[in-house]
Amino acid sequence: EQTMAEYSLFCVLASKTKKQVFVSYNLQNTDSSFTLLIENRIKEEMMAFPEKF
Repeated sequence: EQTMAEYSLFCVLASKTKKQVFVSYNLQNTDSSFTLLIENRIKEEMMAFPEKF
């Protein structure tokens, strides 16, 4: 079952990459600010290494 946080991250990544995206994670900290940190880190990686995405 997909959580809202996973779905939100999926939507952001899919729209940024224009590609099919699979998102799944198991974190004990479900605080929305923590999820935002993860999302921002992935965006940084996408900017730094676009060839990997």
